Amino acid sequence: MAEVAQSKCGTDPKITIFYEAGAVVGKGAIWDPETENYHYTDITGMTMHRLHVPTQVRKDYNLGTQVGAMALIEGGEGLVLAFEDGFAKWSFVHENLTVLATPYGKYSGWRMNDGACDSRGRFWAGRLFKTDESKPGEIYKLETDGKTATKVIDNICCTNGLLWSPDNTKLYCGDSTLKKIFVWDYDEESGTPSNRRLFLDTAPLFDGVPDGATIDTEGYLWVCFFDGQKLVRISPNAERVCTIDMPVKRPTQPSWYGEHLDELLVTSASLGVDVTQWPLSGHVFHLKPAGAQGRLKAKYHYNPICRYVTGM
Repeated sequence: MAEVAQSKCGTDPKITIFYEAGAVVGKGAIWDPETENYHYTDITGMTMHRLHVPTQVRKDYNLGTQVGAMALIEGGEGLVLAFEDGFAKWSFVHENLTVLATPYGKYSGWRMNDGACDSRGRFWAGRLFKTDESKPGEIYKLETDGKTATKVIDNICCTNGLLWSPDNTKLYCGDSTLKKIFVWDYDEESGTPSNRRLFLDTAPLFDGVPDGATIDTEGYLWVCFFDGQKLVRISPNAERVCTIDMPVKRPTQPSWYGEHLDELLVTSASLGVDVTQWPLSGHVFHLKPAGAQGRLKAKYHYNPICRYVTGM
């Protein structure tokens, strides 16, 4: 494996078990400081979970469909979800799922994987083929009307680590199948990416594949490497500056947490893992890397009355 100059993130952070989730494929995590709830999904388990952190009381929801990503809806109504057939809404009050948009049809063999909201409250997610992750997929954007879902990016096999730079001028997305991270110039007003280019080919640098990611206030990416046992901090210049060994083979997604958003919670997967060698697989982990701070994830600005019209 190629050597890359790197520096420590201060001292190596202490990693502890935040919650014994036991997920098959934990993902889609969101910290909501207003309610002190930590939301996450188990993709393969077809479940969604809400953990009230102060009491450690968890509520489980069997969805009957795989959910790859989600975001809080502005105003506290619920969550917007990226599920097998497209986009849906989860109501906190009624505890039910309502389908919003199915841009590529139902029962197609595809499913939505990773996704996130942009700064204007539009929800993005990428689809992958469930039985063949080498098939080129697409990334879709759900407008705030909750109905208009358009294809915005082609040729991403397995979308992971979809996020924006702090100044919203760049869009990043990893392709786990290709082991590459791409970057686009981004027009925040229209929600339009352009000038796709390679940000980092991770194959010669790291074991495993780039999975879920987050970004800090300085524009450094924090990327989990599935099958690589690592959480890696990567500079805006695509240089590795910090590598953290995780206690699981398959870490899946980091998300910012804590009063000052200077702590990370990291989900993981137990799917296909020898649990005698990796007994903590599927749990959620906590660490506090020195010298880094993040932001809360953007919320979905759900406005079903105002229909989106192209060109307006």
